[in-house]
Amino acid sequence: MIKILYISLSALVALLLSACASTIQIQALAPAAVQMPDNLQSVATANRIIPTSSRNKFFDVLEGVFTGEGIGVDRAGADECVNVVGQALANNSYRFKVKQAQLQLLGRSREFFLPPLEPRYIKNLCRQNNVDGLVVLEAFDSDMALSHTNGSRTVKDKEGRERQIPTVYVEMIMKVVTGFRTYGGAEGFILDQAKLEDRLAFSAEGDTYQDALRRLPPPEECIRRVAQVAGDRYARRIAPSYVNIARTYFSSAKGDPLMKQAALRADTRDWKGAEDLWKQAARNLNPTIAGRAFYNLAVASEVRGDLPSAVEWAKKSAYTCNNRQARGYLMVLNNRMREQELIREQLKSLPINN
Repeated sequence: MIKILYISLSALVALLLSACASTIQIQALAPAAVQMPDNLQSVATANRIIPTSSRNKFFDVLEGVFTGEGIGVDRAGADECVNVVGQALANNSYRFKVKQAQLQLLGRSREFFLPPLEPRYIKNLCRQNNVDGLVVLEAFDSDMALSHTNGSRTVKDKEGRERQIPTVYVEMIMKVVTGFRTYGGAEGFILDQAKLEDRLAFSAEGDTYQDALRRLPPPEECIRRVAQVAGDRYARRIAPSYVNIARTYFSSAKGDPLMKQAALRADTRDWKGAEDLWKQAARNLNPTIAGRAFYNLAVASEVRGDLPSAVEWAKKSAYTCNNRQARGYLMVLNNRMREQELIREQLKSLPINN
């Protein structure tokens, strides 16, 4: 998916530089990084970072005190991470039926990854919760780094005279490292294991260092937000999920009023009306006008979910009319076609492929 966005962004920049253009956002399914077995149809989520001993609880408290993150914030962050995994699997994909059990399992130690849960234990849990597998958060650790730079800002006094006041700019990088395992209920074995690292930057400015620190969000809020990113990332790893992608189309072409009229239709999401006008513009003997019309017809086809037609229109724009932007867009569409094949394979076990 990163490749698609990179190419489409390049095409967008070129298009914007060359002509007036409009941009829309469309949703599309992106394939999962890991294909789950066909017999895994339903899952429950679980949190395994609850300390098993008073010694580990003591070290968790000690870590919270010394890092300044607060006591118990990793536990709260882990709960949020598990919650987001379940929500993302349920709401942003239709690969699994999700039971929001959020099982609480003892197991956290100072190791990053614990030994796998026993197969018999996994099978019993799945049977008790009537699911085919478990998505388990097995490790969660946060770390923050602070940096600051000195600066100044200009203020005016009552007489209108300007003077410089020193300021301090503070940046906090919050990093969260998570470890996930997905277990299959049939045999109780691990189907996937991943260690993820996510971070977000938070900044604030104040008259003093302490003032700037007070303006930062609380560490527990920062951890929660990074935990949400981590949970969403893992859900996308194991299930095809929807993503937002940007598409740009020509809103005019010198010498042809039909292009502007069609763009007005497209701007109001009247794609059928826009397509009718672009098809008329595509008959223009001027290759620049025809090329832009073909390009826009490709975008309209993709918006409707008709990728084969989008590819054919893009080919006409790129090869018949020598439209440079269409060449990059054609690469994007061909990549999406390959991804669609992969998604069909990943969803073939579902009763109905939406």
